[in-house]
Amino acid sequence: MNLSIKQQLKQGKEYIDLWPLRPELSNYFSEYQAIVASRFVLKHCPYLALVAFILPLFAFGVDKLTVALFYGVCIASMPVQALFFMAKKSREPLPPALARWYREGVEKIKIQTLELEEKFSTQKPTFNDLAKLLNYSYLQR
Repeated sequence: MNLSIKQQLKQGKEYIDLWPLRPELSNYFSEYQAIVASRFVLKHCPYLALVAFILPLFAFGVDKLTVALFYGVCIASMPVQALFFMAKKSREPLPPALARWYREGVEKIKIQTLELEEKFSTQKPTFNDLAKLLNYSYLQR
């Protein structure tokens, strides 16, 4: 499935926003640290890029503008890189042990509620499906 760049960026942002902000998830899912880091990058890197661009302009040296542009562009590209990485991660299938845990969680939700607000895929679940399950389960509490 080939997605356009805009669709990939949108999918990455949706995946980041889907994960619940619960510190206890960091004990169980390594993806949680990547989500927290991505949220930090999306929030703070535009400001850091501006600072990284402005500071070398006040330094004494020959190629001030070149250095300023280099640092500014590198730091400004970090949010885009984070969104691409998260979009790619959201489409990856879950490892077998995590997929089994995911299916058990979906079955428990189906037993507790007769109708699901969201449909959960049990065929080849992805990390995006896991994020939906966690979001659904934490919103119900």
